[in-house]
Order: sequence, then structure tokens, then C-alpha cells
Amino acid sequence: MSAVNQPDNKADYLKKEGPIFRLASFFVTLFVVVMPFWIFMKIFTKTRIIGKEKLDQAKLPFLFVSNHVSMLDDMFIGSLLFAPRGMFNYKFMPYHTPEQQNFYKGPVMSWIMEHLKCIPLTRGKGLNQPGVNEVIERLKDGGTVHIYPEGTRTRSGRLGAAKPGVGKIAYESKCAAVPCYHHGIDKILPIGRKFPKPFQKVTIIVGDPMNLDEFFKMENKADTWKKISVAMVTEIRRIRDEAKANKII
Repeated sequence: MSAVNQPDNKADYLKKEGPIFRLASFFVTLFVVVMPFWIFMKIFTKTRIIGKEKLDQAKLPFLFVSNHVSMLDDMFIGSLLFAPRGMFNYKFMPYHTPEQQNFYKGPVMSWIMEHLKCIPLTRGKGLNQPGVNEVIERLKDGGTVHIYPEGTRTRSGRLGAAKPGVGKIAYESKCAAVPCYHHGIDKILPIGRKFPKPFQKVTIIVGDPMNLDEFFKMENKADTWKKISVAMVTEIRRIRDEAKANKII
């Protein structure tokens, strides 16, 4: 949704996504993301998925947390992992948190992003901006959000340091997290490239859901948020290291 049209409270969030909105969202998601990106990943890349059943069986709500290597990670990954269940369960299809300046360019693009279940965040506006509050409310309402505990794309290919923002979202929504490590998407859409590069090898590994209850007993403050985000990045790193040790990647 555009920044000027962002709801101010939970009632407004829920009212906005009525039956007509959800129907439009279904068709926009199916034809703009799921079909084209599924076809590209299935036909024009060599993609291996490990652990998808863990995501299919995950109990809502949850944060889907992964490493971040390209501007379109959500679309490359989501088209494979969240379909078909997400096409028939609106709350299972995740919300996304794109940077507002990169994707909200004009009314048509803003409408499309809104119906792709995107909640814009503004770099530099901190953790109390409306988008963060909406993400928390969406999770409290039983939804799913794909987000990155590193906070930004890696420029080196290495996992970055955890940022407290995702920890705050997890703490205040009291939800679990499903970790994921993916390898090879940076070769499809490296920084600076506008169109996907075909015939790349991709591996996507979904880990076991993370129970974060131990952190929820702590005080609601930045240090606790950071500990939660660090735990997420640590688990993503563990998945990566185990895959390397087993020569999966």
C-alpha cells in the first residue's frame, strides 16, 4: 500500500482487506508473481528445494526469515515455497516488506504492490514507523511475513549482522519463525542487473520452526530484540554450514 494510504490501526487493516481486495490480490499474485516466477525457476534454473514440508506444516502465524541477496528474493523463493497452499489460504501467502523508494513509483505500481501483500518500509525511519506496526498487526491477526533479519541485501554474498527490527516484530507479535537459507539466487539477479539470468543452480533449504518463547519472557527492549534477531541469523548460518559440510551447496 502507498505511504499516504496506510491504515492507522488494526481495524483499518482488517477492513481494507475485504473479499474484493482478497480476490484482486489472488489474481495479481497468481499472474504477476507465482506463474511467471514458478515457470522461470522450474524451467530455466536447476533448483533444488529441501524441507518444504516443514513450511507446509507450519502453524500460523509465523515469520519466514531468510538471507537476502537480491531485490526479488521474495518472488524467486515465494513462488516455489508458498504455492499451492498459499493460493487457497490467504493468510499463508506471506506479506512482504519492500523499501518504499525502490518499489512504490506511481499509482499503478503502488496498487500492484499493495495487492501483492506488500507493506512498505522506509529506510532511515526507525522501528516505530507505520509499516513496522502494520507487520506486527498482520502477524497478530494470524498471517505470515517474509522478512530478513539482516535488514538489507548483502553486497558480499556473506550473511550480515543481525538487526533488531525483526526481533522487535517477533517479540511484539509473539510468533514463531521458520528459517530458510538459499544459495544461488545472487547469480540469477546480481546487484546492478535488471533481468534474471537463466540456467543457474539454486538450492533452497527450509529449517525447523524456531520457538522463541524463551525470549518473550525477557523485557521488551532493544537488547532483547537484538538477541532474537541474532538467534535467527545464527540458525540460518547453521543451515548454510550444514549444507556446505554435506556438499549440498
